[in-house]
Amino acid sequence: MGRSKLLIDLVSNNTDLETILLRLKIILSDLGDQRIAGWIKGELEGYKTIEESEGFPSYRILTGYPEGTFVVNGSTRYRNQQVPLESLIESKETRENITTLYFRDNIRSIQYILSGDQRDNYAKPIPTAFCHSISRYDLQLLTMNVKVPSSQLEQIVSHVKSKLVEIIMELEKQFENLDDLDIRAQIEEDSTKKEQVSINIEKIIYEGSIEIGDNNHVKNSRIGKMFGRDR
Repeated sequence: MGRSKLLIDLVSNNTDLETILLRLKIILSDLGDQRIAGWIKGELEGYKTIEESEGFPSYRILTGYPEGTFVVNGSTRYRNQQVPLESLIESKETRENITTLYFRDNIRSIQYILSGDQRDNYAKPIPTAFCHSISRYDLQLLTMNVKVPSSQLEQIVSHVKSKLVEIIMELEKQFENLDDLDIRAQIEEDSTKKEQVSINIEKIIYEGSIEIGDNNHVKNSRIGKMFGRDR
């Protein structure tokens, strides 16, 4: 049996990832698996809040670098230069909270950013009040943004595409005619397929994800919420 048009379109870049996700959403709805549906929804609509997710994808956790305007010794001004956070903040954990971003935009928005002229200028602004609060007499921080290299946004797209390929190949092993976007009848003929396929696809999707619990550092990070890192 040949490959499905769904898979061919994906690997050949014949259509965008949003369309592939929508087609898969229809097929996978027949499995009735809420965790799988949650991932599809997150990639299509964005991860509104981490708390609403079963698990936040690790491939959407990005590390930026602080860039801004600051004055050294009251005389030398540096504009759009990397900020020496180590000199202003002793806590490594706090510095990591500042430079870590949980990128919650949907996949279409990410691809839009990457296709634009500002793809290399994406940044998370840090409140001016906080910049002033960590300033020292000899190092006055005026403004700061955490810039994210476009390569990290590209990695999000690559991870989603890779997972979609694996999901479709898993479905092809168990079901025929995926391009009909309907596997309900095949599930009814052999109900054992439904549970095993759901388990396999969940593993593909959630491997390496962050589970959200009451004591989870991500959920309770005050600094993260202050800076809007859960974007």
